[in-house]
Amino acid sequence: MKRVLKSLLYVSLIALLSFALPRLIPGSPLFISDSDLHVLNSALPAETFNSFKEYYAPDKPVIEQLAIYIRNLIHFDLGSSFYYKMPVAEIIAGRIGWTLFLSFVSISISSLLGIPMGLNTARSGGKMGKYLLSFLMALQSIPVFVLAIVFQLLFCFEFHLFPSSGAYTLGINVNAVDFSIDIIKHSVLPIIILVLVELPPIFTLTYNVCSRTKEEPYVEMAHYYNISDSLIKFKYVLKNSLPEILSKMNIQFLYAISGILFVEVVFSYPGGGTLLKVAASSRDYPLLQGILLVTGFYGVTVNFIFEMIIKKVNPRF
Repeated sequence: MKRVLKSLLYVSLIALLSFALPRLIPGSPLFISDSDLHVLNSALPAETFNSFKEYYAPDKPVIEQLAIYIRNLIHFDLGSSFYYKMPVAEIIAGRIGWTLFLSFVSISISSLLGIPMGLNTARSGGKMGKYLLSFLMALQSIPVFVLAIVFQLLFCFEFHLFPSSGAYTLGINVNAVDFSIDIIKHSVLPIIILVLVELPPIFTLTYNVCSRTKEEPYVEMAHYYNISDSLIKFKYVLKNSLPEILSKMNIQFLYAISGILFVEVVFSYPGGGTLLKVAASSRDYPLLQGILLVTGFYGVTVNFIFEMIIKKVNPRF
């Protein structure tokens, strides 16, 4: 219950921050008059701007504005997009699934590879482990958008192994089995890039935590009692390192979103990254605010899930 209440508090703070920012920042669209429509978007119809004013109600007292804002949030009403001329909630709902797909698949693969690699390297040590650590640290220093562009040039345009853009081929029958195969083909290269970006920090984290845990007295005592190496590795080292690994992987999940946004832009993948690019370039303020809200709620949800997992793995935390 404490965790639920804390998460609700975070959600409330995000919502209040989203309400306060446009009213505090100079140059906010809320203070643009009807005669300045061209400042927002030269193609913005008057009725769209009027609906924008009706949603944010800048002429009313702040308390009344807050009440309208909360009422709209309860009804999942995030306003209307200037660029798409559609409800923001509807636009984000149609795009967020692609971002979550890339996020969970890539982070799951990175975790399944990085945690065992870090554990085994920490247990065995040696030169190979140091070489692997150095290689992954060097890989981590490469910006994700540079990696995405290089892979796109090589594997899409040079060798023609993967599609260069989109999440599926336009015009394909969505009810056919080929549609699922087509989605996989379009997602393979973005997922590989994201795994290469997310694997080094997970490996390094696991390696450092497990290296520290294996020096604990209870692990040394287990060796003294001739307990098998596999049992020591999983029961003593991994189990006691897992809460700390998971607590920091929580942050990795949140950082992964920024990398996914860059990859989506490079490959024109129809997720949150491409949507954010369009919203920023067209100065679509309601859409930008909606993306901010959804991203904040995503962070709170991920944090809550990880806290529950950590509590399940080790009740002491």
